[in-house]
Amino acid sequence: MKLRLHPILAPFFLVLMVTGGLAFYALVFISLLFHEAGHVVAAKMAGMKVRSCTIMPYGGELRIPDRHSYGKRQRVFVAVGGPIATAILLLLSMLFSFPGDDQFVRIQTAILLLNILPVLPLDGGQAISAMLETDERKYKVRSAFLVFSISVLLAVTLLLLSGLPETVLFLVLALFLLFQNISAFKFRKYEQAYEQLKRKQLTP
Repeated sequence: MKLRLHPILAPFFLVLMVTGGLAFYALVFISLLFHEAGHVVAAKMAGMKVRSCTIMPYGGELRIPDRHSYGKRQRVFVAVGGPIATAILLLLSMLFSFPGDDQFVRIQTAILLLNILPVLPLDGGQAISAMLETDERKYKVRSAFLVFSISVLLAVTLLLLSGLPETVLFLVLALFLLFQNISAFKFRKYEQAYEQLKRKQLTP
């Protein structure tokens, strides 16, 4: 499995270093790695083969070949793996005292609350999308949930614009998620065609 850092992390962490200091940057990065480790462990337990892991500002993304061919429970289990890992870190940071624990608690809380939002490609959105899908309406559900996610992120972006410059980090993250969803929506038909072709090849 390859571990990658998304290019957006460079400006994101640069702002953190300028505004919050190197220690805060290190805590955020460690927290993101632990969050993504939760997804990787869950994927391995679910019998999925993880090709690569890309660290994002909100957590990360696993590249799992033919992800949508796996069962609903497996995909939900992988989606909640990250938030569970972050929740464990949050609980430990609340139980034990150490230098900078207040800051660490705030970081885990922010990552956890962000990732359980019911918006793609966040973990909450991934879990809900998988639970709503059926064999007959799988592609329609995915498309509808992408439209919902795009609409929510557009509204959030407009709201954050009114709070500049204090909301610049959140604005960058919202725009990043928005463009990810727009890209997924554009390529949804190609993904559907690929899945159908793959299914035909596997059917004797």
